Amino acid sequence: MYIMNLKDVGTRIRHYRAQKGLSQSELANRVNIGQSAIYKIENGFSNTSISKLIDIAKALGISTYELLSEKPLVPYKSTKPKLEFNQPKGDFEGIKLFEDTISLGPGHEINELPPKDYIPLSKKLLPKGYKSDPDRIVAFETEGISMKPTINDGSIIWIDRMDVIPKEGEIYAFLLKDLSNSVTIKRLTKIDRHFFIIDGDNKNLEDRKSEDLKDFPMVLNLKEYEEEDISPVCGRVIWILNRMIEKKNKKLMGV
Repeated sequence: MYIMNLKDVGTRIRHYRAQKGLSQSELANRVNIGQSAIYKIENGFSNTSISKLIDIAKALGISTYELLSEKPLVPYKSTKPKLEFNQPKGDFEGIKLFEDTISLGPGHEINELPPKDYIPLSKKLLPKGYKSDPDRIVAFETEGISMKPTINDGSIIWIDRMDVIPKEGEIYAFLLKDLSNSVTIKRLTKIDRHFFIIDGDNKNLEDRKSEDLKDFPMVLNLKEYEEEDISPVCGRVIWILNRMIEKKNKKLMGV
């Protein structure tokens, strides 16, 4: 259980409020509470709810976790790694690398989560019209054998979270309602008005008996998603880095 130190939280709110040039009254108006409530929160006199802290953080334009800890919670490097893929050297966009794809599922806000690192993606591979949209594209390190040979265990994949219009044959991050809202990377093999069929690319008969593939191909009942007004597609895989080879000149090249 995490117990907040209310006085510390209040001190941080006061710090960020002053940093933004807001009075207590102005912050109170943004959060739709009274000025006296802000006064009590900032001085540690009020047992504030998490939902109210979220509202205050949004009003201050900061992440909620910045109010809950004085320690930096974003462990990624401040400089972008210099990687070269199998193409001429070009400009790269720094993309957040997250621990696993579960962070794409319900109850998680990507912009609130601390990534493991930054990892580059060539600007030539960015979607048309992309302008450094916050967290539109995120990266993950993959596990398992279900997508071999297309995606190997330990590969890095980049997912466009805004590319959710399903097309047969494409690889997506799918939300699996029947399996505790887990998120899996699979190919969309069939589209129907009422269902999707998704499967891994690994055709090895022995591998098909493993935990990674024993439930696939899988049918996603679209009506179940519609009833909760959510999408089964969390984003499309737009680039895959299966392995990196260290060259003598110390440059890394993805193949």
